[in-house]
Amino acid sequence: MTEVKLGISPLGWTNQAIMELGDDISFETCITDASGAGYIGLELGRKFPEEPADMLAALANVGLSPVSSWYSGYLTERSLEAEWTEAESYGDYLSGLGCAVMVYGECGAGPEAGAHAKLNQNPPFTNIEAGEYFTKLTELADRLQSKGIALVYHPHMMQPIDTNMKIDLLMSGTGASVKLLLDTGHIAMSGGDYVEVMDKWWDRVAHIHLKDIRRNVFENIDMSTQTFNDTVYAGIFTVPGDGDIDFAPLIKKIARDGYDGWLLVEAEQDPIVAKPAPLAKLSFNYLEALLDAANVDFQRNIHRA
Repeated sequence: MTEVKLGISPLGWTNQAIMELGDDISFETCITDASGAGYIGLELGRKFPEEPADMLAALANVGLSPVSSWYSGYLTERSLEAEWTEAESYGDYLSGLGCAVMVYGECGAGPEAGAHAKLNQNPPFTNIEAGEYFTKLTELADRLQSKGIALVYHPHMMQPIDTNMKIDLLMSGTGASVKLLLDTGHIAMSGGDYVEVMDKWWDRVAHIHLKDIRRNVFENIDMSTQTFNDTVYAGIFTVPGDGDIDFAPLIKKIARDGYDGWLLVEAEQDPIVAKPAPLAKLSFNYLEALLDAANVDFQRNIHRA
């Protein structure tokens, strides 16, 4: 089945973790830019209205729907029951918004220096007890699935699961309820190839982040002195069509094998340097051309400028 939906992350406007990036950009600006570019969905961000009814009304007014949200998990450090207390509540919140997936990011067992860690201090896989972790993760995903929410695991730089090899261990060690978030940018930054991951685990992919990288920035990273945030400021990430990742294999895979879910454009950048509105439009136009060439149907926002 193929029901591709094209959305975008608010990270290009306002960063979730680097608070000074886009802190002056309003929720209203973000949703107006996103809908005007053609997208029909948004992941949640820190500028969104707290009241669900207010959020849904504002999004609907510009032809947008909430897609999903990041959830900071700590199953590497706490019990399943302690995690479930947090995850169940957030899953219910997402379900109430009409979201079908929850983006799980493992925030435990990270580098001791946290956000100040250098890239060469990326936590080793041996920081976690894999068997116990995978068992707890599967049970958490089972519980969320019973409530209509898919847990989509986000491999991420500076977290326990990042490389292609670790993604293989994760997918092999967990049950079918644990879905994979295919993040093209984080796979590339960790030295991997998204096509290899995609081809091997396509039946478990339930959410896709389309994040591009600038190869010239990537090749000049100093792993011993730079942090993840340093690379964001340096401009390592950008939107599809503005960087060096080839997204044609992904679109051809969707056309051939089907995909029922969101393609979510995401780029962590300094909005003063990388203007969010024109980049959102550039990426939509780029993806539209690929999808049209592959005869993959998708919906355009009626408010597209």
